[in-house]
Amino acid sequence: RKWWHSFFQKSFLSIPDGRMESFYWIQLYKMGTSSRPDAPAVDLFGPYFRISQWGGHWWNLNVQLTYWLVYPANHLELGENLITTIDENFDALLRKAVNATFTGVHWGLKLSDFTWLMHNYWLQYSYDGDWQSLREKWVPKAIKIADAYHEILVKGENGKLHIPPMASPEYIAKDGNRLYKNNSYSLALIRWLLNSLIEVGDKTGTEIPRMETWKYILDNLVDFPVDENGLMIGSDQSVDQSHRHYSHLLALYPLFQLNPDSPADSLLVDSSVDHWHKIDDGKNLSGYSFTGAASLYAALGRGDDALPNIQRFLTGDIGWIGRFMPNTFYAETHGKSPCFESPMSAASAIAELLLQSWGGKIRVFPAMPSSWEQASFHQMRGQGGFLVSASRDNSKTSWVQVKSLRGEPCIVKIPHWEQAVQVSGGRRIQITPLGNNEFSIDLNAGEQVLLSPGDSKINAIIKPVSHPATEQNLFGVKKGGNLEEEMVWPEFCPVTGLEY
Repeated sequence: RKWWHSFFQKSFLSIPDGRMESFYWIQLYKMGTSSRPDAPAVDLFGPYFRISQWGGHWWNLNVQLTYWLVYPANHLELGENLITTIDENFDALLRKAVNATFTGVHWGLKLSDFTWLMHNYWLQYSYDGDWQSLREKWVPKAIKIADAYHEILVKGENGKLHIPPMASPEYIAKDGNRLYKNNSYSLALIRWLLNSLIEVGDKTGTEIPRMETWKYILDNLVDFPVDENGLMIGSDQSVDQSHRHYSHLLALYPLFQLNPDSPADSLLVDSSVDHWHKIDDGKNLSGYSFTGAASLYAALGRGDDALPNIQRFLTGDIGWIGRFMPNTFYAETHGKSPCFESPMSAASAIAELLLQSWGGKIRVFPAMPSSWEQASFHQMRGQGGFLVSASRDNSKTSWVQVKSLRGEPCIVKIPHWEQAVQVSGGRRIQITPLGNNEFSIDLNAGEQVLLSPGDSKINAIIKPVSHPATEQNLFGVKKGGNLEEEMVWPEFCPVTGLEY
């Protein structure tokens, strides 16, 4: 209890939906009890053991989603073990990924999966604003991965660089094919990797090895394949059947190689997400299909579309294979295969309704559902090493506080604010309006500023949103509310048939 009271106060949020708020805090508790700096990276269970076919780490989504919550929740210490796991096993993992890249085996670490894993590595230090560690630790690894891509790129007749057939996680074509040319998944990851190398070089003022090569690849890489339904799996494969993975949509979220602020990119992803969920009436969607859609819609600023996807997850309306348990765990195959990552990604999607930080901007209440008139958060973390607090009342943002831990350039976007006025004491901070509800704030390391949309006095107090009794303590099996079936099974592996 003493640990929890100290732990949870590193950040705070409160929202009108009591079920969702309670769920968020339970996920933070689960992550806090499952991850510590001196332990291995969290697998699909943490310490919550259950016999399952999914023992171990899975690299094409599960590990990535598991850690997303720790960054905005201001618990970077929970992500340290993933960094250590990668540092200690990088060369072996890269060899495994390269060797498996062109196989049709459905499971296993591929080159693009490993690149996505390195995005979490980048997020850890980006949220810390630690560009030096990115330069010293991430860049050498990123260059090795970029070299691996460079070796397999093929120049086409049009002079464009093409990707040979590679996997797109969990998509199996109707004819059984599992490898696709110029697949959107790999294209997005290559673009992110090389653009991030350039960004780290610019931020640290250092020369990145073979920078001209990386810029040449970016300038000549083939465009994302698109058809009338939006982004394709690959240039030789449309999204023509229901599938649960949003691998073809990573260019928008979480990589932001497509820009939600761009009308053209926004329209493309909008149609892509809608098609992904509607095709075949979504018959093969599962848990993280809904949490992923929530994050994609949140990135587009569409809170009213993100909200029902989170609510569907929390009410268990998540497809035939998935099961949302009373203890907030998620399981597949009728409760027999617990998975840790989907609830964690649902919690990170909730956080993204209140705070996002991509494209060099801190975005306050970027995707608030229109029905949410109140919300507040305290010391949530943004990329660049910023701690942000804010309060919303009567559907308007009352005040925002930003603290800079690193002295990074600070641009804040606050919907509906035409001006941002410093109401805190101390040094008068230079605040420059940039238009479009954006403000440049000149903060030194260790400084903070309290802002209001006008010069009137404000009451900058974080208060929890009150919830009716019917929305309190919703989770856990209640008296008389037992599970409808016994979810136990023999202690042998359903894949191998061997006893544990």
